[in-house]
Amino acid sequence: MNGTQRVDPIRLAMPSKGHLYEGIIEILKTAGYKVRRVSDRQYEATISGQPRFHVVFMRPTDIVLQVQEGRCHLGVTGMDVYAEHAFEAQQAVVVDPDLGYGGCRLVVAVPESWVDVGHVLDLVDLTSEFKSAGKTFRVSTKYPALVRQYFRKWGIYYYQLINSEGALELHPSLGIADVIVDLTSSGVTLKDNRLREIAGGIVLDSAACLIGHAPSLASLADEGETGPLALLLDALDGVRRSEGLLHLEVVGGPAEPGPETAAKVADYLREQGARHLVRGEVWDDRGLPGWRVTALVAAKKLTACQRALLGLGASRIVGLPAQFVFDRAAASTFDDLKKRLADDGGATS
Repeated sequence: MNGTQRVDPIRLAMPSKGHLYEGIIEILKTAGYKVRRVSDRQYEATISGQPRFHVVFMRPTDIVLQVQEGRCHLGVTGMDVYAEHAFEAQQAVVVDPDLGYGGCRLVVAVPESWVDVGHVLDLVDLTSEFKSAGKTFRVSTKYPALVRQYFRKWGIYYYQLINSEGALELHPSLGIADVIVDLTSSGVTLKDNRLREIAGGIVLDSAACLIGHAPSLASLADEGETGPLALLLDALDGVRRSEGLLHLEVVGGPAEPGPETAAKVADYLREQGARHLVRGEVWDDRGLPGWRVTALVAAKKLTACQRALLGLGASRIVGLPAQFVFDRAAASTFDDLKKRLADDGGATS
């Protein structure tokens, strides 16, 4: 025995390319976890200053399966991909359902010419009419498990799924399918192909998510609040809560009535949606009294506020990007995960 304790590597699986890859690389970099990858043809990487982490790159679907098998302890994928395979990956659990990027929704889209179909309930009658006429109502999708579950919830039973990995928007016009169930964010692609969403037709809201192998998570959580899992999740929380925010400092000099002016500035900023307002006295380099108000404010609002703040008596306004925001009252992903693991005996779902 040499007194050293063996620590196992933590394998983190990421998409090898695309917006899911680009988003997590940027978030991790902001959080202080810079991924070192020589080229996009390299399928393994390290994280600077974090020797426990071993990064591997693969397809989003493979990430779910490898986390399920425990070969990877953590993985970044789309919630749509995870949900589609959740029934066969019960040991792969959601750690963070929304990493703050990759937002989209899985929707039912019908041809624009179907003016009588405005709600998903209309498909109940329509599929029955197809069946009575001896026709098959066809649905193209990349998410057969989610579609079956969704249609069952609405009482839709008479249809045939057309599984496809290609572009689905052309399927109705080519006669491959009658409707599609596919991902959309803005809806522009659907509209450009003469398709539209229907009311009640959201199968799933999706975003980039962090998943983990439940038994491995339980072991990592036992390393405590200073362990690598806790530090990573806390950093991601801090980055996400800081998105789009500035740390604002508004200062007034000795010529202005301090407490009254500071109170007016704080009231104005509160009306603009600023949070975590603090005000107090300050002194300049000559010892003359002044006042200061600090707050968190949306970056997009500062320019519109600056003239009003100067008019209220501010002599200087500084807005610095907030890289991390930690709030005692805010939920902690690590604390929430520990509770779920304890409640479920290390096999949370």
